[in-house]
Formats: sequence, structure tokens, C-alpha cells
Amino acid sequence: MKNYIKAYIVSFARLVLKLGYIFPVKKHKIIFSSYEGMQYTCNPKYLFEGLFDSLDSSYEYVWVLNNPDFLPEKYRKSVKTAKYLSPTHIYHLLTSGIIISNLGIEPIIPKRASQKFINTWHGGGAYKRVSSDMNMFSKSEKYYINKMRDIRHKGTDYFLSSCERFTEVSSKDFYIDKARFIPSGLPRNDRFFNTTDEQRTIARNAFCKKYGIPNDNLLILYAPTFRGTHRKQEHIDNQVCSQEVAEAFVQRFNKDVTFLFRSHISKDSSMSDHFDNNVKMIDMTSYPDMQDLLEFADVLVTDYSSSIWDYCITNKPGFLFVPDLKQYNSDRGFYTPIEDWPYHYAETIDQLCMAIKTYSQENNYQKIMAHQKELKSFETGNAIKCVMELIKQES
Repeated sequence: MKNYIKAYIVSFARLVLKLGYIFPVKKHKIIFSSYEGMQYTCNPKYLFEGLFDSLDSSYEYVWVLNNPDFLPEKYRKSVKTAKYLSPTHIYHLLTSGIIISNLGIEPIIPKRASQKFINTWHGGGAYKRVSSDMNMFSKSEKYYINKMRDIRHKGTDYFLSSCERFTEVSSKDFYIDKARFIPSGLPRNDRFFNTTDEQRTIARNAFCKKYGIPNDNLLILYAPTFRGTHRKQEHIDNQVCSQEVAEAFVQRFNKDVTFLFRSHISKDSSMSDHFDNNVKMIDMTSYPDMQDLLEFADVLVTDYSSSIWDYCITNKPGFLFVPDLKQYNSDRGFYTPIEDWPYHYAETIDQLCMAIKTYSQENNYQKIMAHQKELKSFETGNAIKCVMELIKQES
């Protein structure tokens, strides 16, 4: 029942907020939001920084941040901030010519025809399903989700796409015409094409120094995705950051190991409390930028996270640990069969250790190339430039 009530409240709020049409839209005002104000990160961050450095001074910028201190100091005199769904946030949503978010436009906002909304999304490739017909949702939850998606699709002018497969499945699941998808790649992934080896080494060494990690350690990023339903995360044990797995990496790569643990951005980081005291592990859940971690890591271990799309651009080693594969596939399902993902998967720790010990760089590279070809990647390192030209046309 509560989901039906929530849908009614949203519809009523949209009617009331049309009173805000008395305020004019500023075509050169751009508002950015990442994970509903939780962080200054992801595609909106990289778009903002590229636009701020390149567009002329007539543009005005607003960031939705529940903690304004997340905004880098060098921007604070020039950029306004607002807490998520505060009156200030709603005012700027009603008056910004360009609205940019990695989740979708807020359903309570009655967007005007003169405004343009760009959905950057927060993941690439096409892996775990996000449609509302998943088994994990109740009938009322499906009703609410579909209602909100119907509102959002009508308000979406452009949707950034990482690959052709993403465009195909997302146009169907989000009810958005394929013509609105922009084959740009993801702004956050431009750095993997445009950063030099020297720049990368300097940044990695500075990161290691900050966290007391020897530069010659093998950095293993373990970044599992969330479990559960909409806005409700379930807990799973951290089996990867263990002595057994560390020894497998030492045997294959002949380097001491440091694990970097990164819980999903969603809600819960309690999994960091469950790890082997005999291994070195640093909790990176609160680290502000996942792309840094992907760039600095020598190896990625994840499960169903779209971080594999970003990481496979680097051609570095990756492994999938999926102990709940059968249940997860039953609950959510996949757009692309897991056998066709860019990395080999293991359902047990023994299988994972064997995959690590027998890792082949050539086989890893071939699997990555085949995956990117199958999904028809749009990643070229020019996503920010592509969106910048789009904004210039619209404003």
C-alpha cells in the first residue's frame, strides 16, 4: 500500500511545484547530481570539471551535495551547492537550463520544455538486470518503480551510453527511445585513455605513500556490488580478503599483497568488518573516487559490478568471485551471460585461487577484446568533449 501512496504523493507534488514556473529558466545554468547528493563523484564529476575548464564565463554551476565540503576548494567560490531535495535544490532544478544526474531526474520535478536533462548513468556495459520485472520486487514495488520510470523517461532528453548493448537493453527497460541515447562512452572513463604512464605512476606512488603501502606491493581492489532490493542492501561476508587468496596472488605475481576493500556506494560498509586479520587490507569504502582505485589497482576482484566495464579498458588482470551466482541470477538475471563477461568467474574460494594461480595475460587480453567487440564499445576517451558540444548546441 505504501508504494501506491508514494506514487500519489509524487503526482501531487508535481502539480504543486508547477507554481515554480513563475521563475525563469536560465539556459546557461547547469546543475549536477551524483547519487542524490551523497558524493562528488562518477560521471557528473568528470563532466563538471571538463565543462568548468572549457566553457566560457557565462555559465553558472550548481552541485547537489548533502555535504558541501565534498566540493573541491578551488571551485567553492564559483559554484553553488544545495542539499538533495532541499528548497534550494528544487529551485535550481526548476530554473536550470541543463540538468545532469547519474541516476535520473527527480520524479517530483515537472521539467519544462526549455530544460534539457542529461542522464549520465552510473555504470557501463550490460551485466546485472535493473528492470522492474525482477523476481525480487513485489507487485506494489514494481508499480511504483514503473510509475517513476515513466515520469523519468518523459523527462529524459539525452542518455549517455557506454556501448551498443547498453543502448539496446536500457531503451527497453527505461522506456526511452533509442534516438535519445548518445554513443559517447562514459565521461569518467576518459581518464583511462588520456592519462600518461608517467602521470599514472606519480599519482599511484602518492596514493601508496598516503596509505603507507610500499610502491612495489600488488594492489588488489575488491569491490563487490550491492545485494538486496531498491534502497535496501543485504550483508554478505568478505571471503576474498583472506590469507588463502593472498597466497595465491603471491604465488602467481611474486609480490607482497595489499587488499583495497571497496563496498558498494549504496548504503552498507559493514562487510569491511569481516576479513582475515593475517592479511593487509585497507577499507576504501569512503574514498571519494572509484576511478582512482581502478587506475591504481593492479588487480580487480568483483562480482556483478559494472566496474568491470571501466576496468577492462585498462587491460589489467581481473577476476569474478560469485558464490551466490545461482540465486543472484534467479533474483535479478543478466543482460549478458556471465560466460561472456571480460573476466573468468569462480563460485568458490578454491576456484578463485586456482584461477589466480593459472592466470594468463594473453588469455585475459583476448577475453577483454572479445567482450568489448561483442557489446560494441563506444569508449574512445572523448565522452566529455561529446557532451560539451551537445550542451553548447542546447544553450
